[in-house]
Amino acid sequence: FTLGLILVVVAGSDLATGNMMLVPLGALEGKLSIGDVARNLTLVLLGNLLGALFVAFFLAVQSGVIGSSSADPGSAAAMTFDRLAGIAHGKATDHTAWETFLRAVGCNWLVCLAVWMSMAATSVGGKILAIFFPIMAFVAMGFDHVVANMFFLPAAMFAGVPDLGWGDVLLNWLLAGAGNLVGAVVFVSTSYWYLFLRDAPDPGSTAGGGGAEAHGKPQGEPAERG
Repeated sequence: FTLGLILVVVAGSDLATGNMMLVPLGALEGKLSIGDVARNLTLVLLGNLLGALFVAFFLAVQSGVIGSSSADPGSAAAMTFDRLAGIAHGKATDHTAWETFLRAVGCNWLVCLAVWMSMAATSVGGKILAIFFPIMAFVAMGFDHVVANMFFLPAAMFAGVPDLGWGDVLLNWLLAGAGNLVGAVVFVSTSYWYLFLRDAPDPGSTAGGGGAEAHGKPQGEPAERG
C-alpha cells in the first residue's frame, strides 16, 4: 500500500482517493468548477477500476500469485487463497454499512494527510517518509479504501471465494467511496483550506513587479537572481 501511493505521488499518476482531496481543494480556491471536480473524479475512478480489475484478474489470479480453493492444504497457493478470502469477507460481509462507512472516512483522512504532507517535501526521500506512516496506519487498523477494494473483492470473485457475490462487492464500493469522499473533503480539503489557504494572498495579484512577493516569495526571502 505504501509503495502504491509512493508510485502515484512520485511518478505523477492519478489516484481517486488522493484526487478527492486535491481536486475539491482547487474548487475551494476558485480555480475549478463543480463540473470539473465531478468529471475528474468520475474518470479517475473509472481508470482506477479498470486498472484494479486488470491486476486482480491477470496479475493475481491468472498468474497463480493467488491460489484457488482447490489448492493443496498447507501450500503457498492455499495460504494466499485463504488470506484473500479472509480479507474479502472482512470487507464485504463482516461489517455493518455504518462500520464500513466510518472505516472509509478514517482511511482517506490518513491517505489524504499522506498526500498533503508529501507536498511539503522537496526531495523524493522526504515524500516517501511523509507517505509511509499514515498509509501503514490505515492498513494496520483495517480501514476501507475504495480503490484497494476494487482489487481485493474482484480478485476474491475471480478466485472463487465462496459466500461472496457481486452485490456485496458493489455495496462495499458504494459505502467505501462515500466514506473516502467525506474523509477527504471534510477532514482534509475543507479543514486545511480554511486553516492555511483561505486568507492566503494570491502571489500574482501583488502590485509592483520587482519585490519578492510578486514572485510568490514569502517576505524576507530574496527573489531568484537572473
